[in-house]
Amino acid sequence: MKNRNYFWGIVFILAAVFVLLSNFGLFHNINMTKILFTILLLCIMVKNVPCRNFYGILIPAAIIVIMYDDFLPVRMFTPFPVLAAAIFGSIGLSFLFPNQPPFKPDIDFDPGSVSGKHSGESDVHCSTSFAGTTKYFETENFRRAYLKCSFGALKAYFDHARIQGASAEIYVENSFGETTLFLPKEWNVTVTATTSFGDITEVHKPPVPMADAPVVSVRGNISFGDCKIFYI
Repeated sequence: MKNRNYFWGIVFILAAVFVLLSNFGLFHNINMTKILFTILLLCIMVKNVPCRNFYGILIPAAIIVIMYDDFLPVRMFTPFPVLAAAIFGSIGLSFLFPNQPPFKPDIDFDPGSVSGKHSGESDVHCSTSFAGTTKYFETENFRRAYLKCSFGALKAYFDHARIQGASAEIYVENSFGETTLFLPKEWNVTVTATTSFGDITEVHKPPVPMADAPVVSVRGNISFGDCKIFYI
């Protein structure tokens, strides 16, 4: 996590330097802003290949094609046809080659269920697409949760979940949607999820966790969407 922050920090600092220097005519024959933005998009594409996040691969590729359509024989397809093709292609590939959960769940919740309360399961898997879903997890031995949201909204309440061990894990996969987590403020939560044109927001997080608080790791990938974590 720290290395990734250093990498992106250096990239954006260099981008700021090049943008300022270009105004002094040092790179008058080179569009440094476009080059730096291209490098940024390529980095996003490479980062999303291992996790098979097709949205983070095809959409940056479409943006690169649109940026350089003057040099490519695709002017008739830019900008909207190329971008639409990237979005629909990402949706289709995601259905054909879905990511497998990082663990075998105790129970697989029905994606068609709009809302519901679930109790007793330690490992759970919940997904929703093109819909809004609200889930309440009530268990005395919560260990792991895999939450997937595509073109929808998923709300997951863990305020009545208890952790018997020293740690637990929540894996979030969000694409063109919004995933909202409601976690007990007594948990020591560490967020290591990656973002690609997305955002992760933590609200009301306690500044210092208790010494004996269980460690909960929030991992996954947020692409073209938001993940909000409320501590209650």
